[in-house]
Parts: sequence; C-alpha cells; structure tokens
Amino acid sequence: MKQRVLLTGAAGTVGSTLWRAWEKQNAYILTLMDINPIQGSTSRVEQADIRDYEAMQSLCHEQDVLVHLAYLRQNSPPKATGELSDIDVSMNVFEAARACGIKKIVYASTNHVSGWNERLHSPPRFSTGDQFRPDGWYGAMKGMAEIAGRYLVDAHGMRFISIRIGSYNGTSEPKSIRHCSTLLTPRDCVQLFSLAVDYDGPVQYLITYGRSANSGAYQQSYLDISEAENVLGYQPEDNLIETHLHRFI
Repeated sequence: MKQRVLLTGAAGTVGSTLWRAWEKQNAYILTLMDINPIQGSTSRVEQADIRDYEAMQSLCHEQDVLVHLAYLRQNSPPKATGELSDIDVSMNVFEAARACGIKKIVYASTNHVSGWNERLHSPPRFSTGDQFRPDGWYGAMKGMAEIAGRYLVDAHGMRFISIRIGSYNGTSEPKSIRHCSTLLTPRDCVQLFSLAVDYDGPVQYLITYGRSANSGAYQQSYLDISEAENVLGYQPEDNLIETHLHRFI
C-alpha cells in the first residue's frame, strides 16, 4: 500500500523537484502544501501557512510521513512580541504530526548547522551529523529542530531523519568551486529523500548530509554522507568533483 506523504514547502526548489518526480513515479499518495500557489500537480494541493497550527493539524490528519521542507526566512530571532521563529514553527508542525499519529518525519536541514567548520578551517573540517557548529541563526534553528526530533524519537517512538542539504540549485550544474563539493543534484535529491521516506529499518534517529558523490582521488567532499549510504542505501549517481571541478581550477 502506498504511503501517504505530506510535503510542506512544496512550491520551493527542492519541493518541486520531489513532487514532480514522485508523481511521475506514482510513488506515494501526496498532499502538497505551501503558502504559495503550486501549479501543474495532479496531487492534493493545499495553500496554507505553517504558522497556523490548526491548519497544520488538519493537514497532518491521516498521513503516514511528514516531509518538512518549509521554513521561515529570518536573519535573526524575532524581536516583536508574539512573532514566531522558524524553530517555533517547526516544533508546532512536529507536534501537529505527533498528535495526528504520524510516525516518521523527514526534515530538510542545512550544512549551516555545522557551518563554522567551513569558516574556521581551510580546507574545511570534515562535518559529520553529530556536529553542531552553526554559522548563524538559520543554522542554529535548524540544529534546534534536529534536537526536537531527538525528543520525538525518545519520548514518542517516532522516526526522525534529517538531511543537511549542502547546496541545491535545481540543476546538475555547480555555480562555483564550492558547489563541486556541496551540490546535491536533482536525481540524487529524489533518490535520497525517497530512501528516507521509505526507510523502515532499526535506526530511529538519523542525521546525514545531502550531497551528490562529489569525491575524487585527490579531493574529497567535507560533508559526510556515510550514514545515508550505510543506513538508507544511498548511492549517488552524480560526482561534480569528477565532472566539473576542472572548469574552476
């Protein structure tokens, strides 16, 4: 039986890549949600605000998996009374999912959770999923959401998989030498998120980076995908260090 998947942030670059591929594959029963219009989908589409807890609770009803891509764009924590931050919203969305019986959350995080590894070291320090060295409030709040996921696993027996995306531009073309190490291509993105949605093995809590293969004989990406490979079975097809690095050197 197909899994029922709620995809937040479905109008975004990553979200659009996922739902278009999943619809083509007829992989899941999708509910697509975004505050912006979503065009061209054959799935159930709902225009809603992730800050609206009641709306999110309604959307989480009778779903199997939450793929949470949506976030609030902020450069600093809220200063106005009553204003929500991205971590506030993520915790509310997670709680709505828990209250409605969703057992798995796949969360789109960011390499900025460990961004200081890149800023303080040259070449960047190798970043693994157990490291928290955010380079700004965006990365800090994403890391806090991962900690909230740890609580859901321990207290409520849920499954939480966080994918710290390195770089994503919706294409297989790196825009810089850095992208040759960090870029996640569309087909590898679809493979990785699909594996996370489908995973039903013994690991309940997983943090991995999201990038393509991006390694060569003389240069290795500094974002660790070993957990995705070993636990989820991820086998990225694209390697930007092999195919594109020479363009920038």
